[in-house]
Amino acid sequence: MATWHPILAAVEPEPGRWRMVDSLGREYGTVTIVRVDGEVRYRAEFDGRLLGWGSTLRGACERVHLAFVRSHGPGEWQGYPDFSGKRS
Repeated sequence: MATWHPILAAVEPEPGRWRMVDSLGREYGTVTIVRVDGEVRYRAEFDGRLLGWGSTLRGACERVHLAFVRSHGPGEWQGYPDFSGKRS
């Protein structure tokens, strides 16, 4: 059985910068390698916003891909509704 990982969606057009592309070749995020206080870090971005910093390329790609998958859903969970009748 073949396995797939989000890092396979990463295309490196230039050294140290990866474009995350969907099955149609459209970019949905980026991962960039940078040094922060002398340490190698991977900057993960989705839809133009910073998601966070990873210590591995694999982890940064996973973070961007998870944001991409979640963007196809109904949105963030808002919690359970308050049926008590009390308004705050």
